[in-house]
Amino acid sequence: MTRTISGVLFAAGFVLASACPPLFAAPDAPSPLSDAEVWNSGVDGYRGGDVTNALKLLRPLMLSRTHGARAAELVAKLEHERGNREEAASAAQIALRANPADGRLRRNFTRASDGLLQYREAKRVEGVLKAAQGKDPGSMLLDATKDARLLMAEAGTYRTNAAERAVAMSDALSKRAESLADVWIPVRQAIAQSVTNEEQASTIMLQIESAQAKTKKGAKELSDLDGAAYATLSDVEHDFTRFLKLTVMPPAAADEGILCQSNAWMDVEAFNNRSWQQDALDYTRSFRAKFPAWAQAYERQAQADTNKPPFTAEAQAKISALANELEKLQIECCQKSLPPKQEKSLELLRRIRELMPKDNDGGGRGQTPPQPQSGKNDKDNQDQNGNDRSKDERQDRQNGGQDEKEDEKEESAGENGRQDEKDQELEAVLKKAQERNDEHEAEKKARMRKAPLPPNERDW
Repeated sequence: MTRTISGVLFAAGFVLASACPPLFAAPDAPSPLSDAEVWNSGVDGYRGGDVTNALKLLRPLMLSRTHGARAAELVAKLEHERGNREEAASAAQIALRANPADGRLRRNFTRASDGLLQYREAKRVEGVLKAAQGKDPGSMLLDATKDARLLMAEAGTYRTNAAERAVAMSDALSKRAESLADVWIPVRQAIAQSVTNEEQASTIMLQIESAQAKTKKGAKELSDLDGAAYATLSDVEHDFTRFLKLTVMPPAAADEGILCQSNAWMDVEAFNNRSWQQDALDYTRSFRAKFPAWAQAYERQAQADTNKPPFTAEAQAKISALANELEKLQIECCQKSLPPKQEKSLELLRRIRELMPKDNDGGGRGQTPPQPQSGKNDKDNQDQNGNDRSKDERQDRQNGGQDEKEDEKEESAGENGRQDEKDQELEAVLKKAQERNDEHEAEKKARMRKAPLPPNERDW
């Protein structure tokens, strides 16, 4: 006799019907039992408290024409009780498909699917935070800012490709934008923990939520090949850059400052309608605001860890003085249409970076400063670093040139000496030959005076 269980009501989270594929495993081999016998065994396991075995028997039965609806309804109930909301909603949907007009099945599915989107989002956030454990939020934000710049630039050109290529590129760009949206999750958590003022924290959280929403919007527009994606991603890049300036640590701030100041000095075209000189000033201000506390924290770490390079009070004082002078120069550069001291500002930035401790764990992202972009008006054919050569290279070149010139002079002097010797030897030979010729002519004239002339040559 077939046993039935009906009237199963429970609560779960919301899910769209089209988004709930059945989640069950097909049996490895055809069961020798009939569907009715499998159903009876599953119900016996359920009533006996062996939920694991009951689910193992009932899941494959959800495809049965005769017992599928009842099996799916019972699976939904059991999965809900175990806290598996996705499986519960999927099973409830299968049960409803067998009899859409059944009011009880509709209520079961509604209760099973209620709040499922929020549950999925919570699980996704949990996964993102777990993947971000042990990573520096500031470093993640810096990487995301750089990727946002690249994404914005590519979003303006990918549609110029052939249709097949443009579709593939739009999917890839959309996935990258979704990854950028996830970066806001650990960044938001880190900022929330660091801000003590509740009102300020609330304002920042709203701004981050807005930035995250725009990033997700850009991802969808890219997926849809929407031309509005470029404008959206332009706003996204502004958001990432603004928060980077607020949170960046001194080593990374110095690196970004060198990049921006180099581009300003080389007159590189403005990116996303921002002045490179103003960006350089912003990073300097961020550096000055965070440097004292950062330096003290680093000094404490260096005292506890002997592997860390020391950071003396003299070096810290010198850096602070240089940063103060740098800010004044950059303010002057921002205020004048023909900035007078951009090269001097870049020199101060490089000196500051050289004085910073050479330690990757000190809050920076490596010790190699980022390279500036190529500009439209490279001054005197300067290279990408903003200088034709570094000062040391120029000095080495000058010293090398002087040494080469001295070597050339010595070699030339040697050659001239050897040539003079040859000329003197030749001159002596010629002089000696001339003397012998003169002597021969003198002897000939003397003989002519002594001997009489022949008769035919006499001058009568």
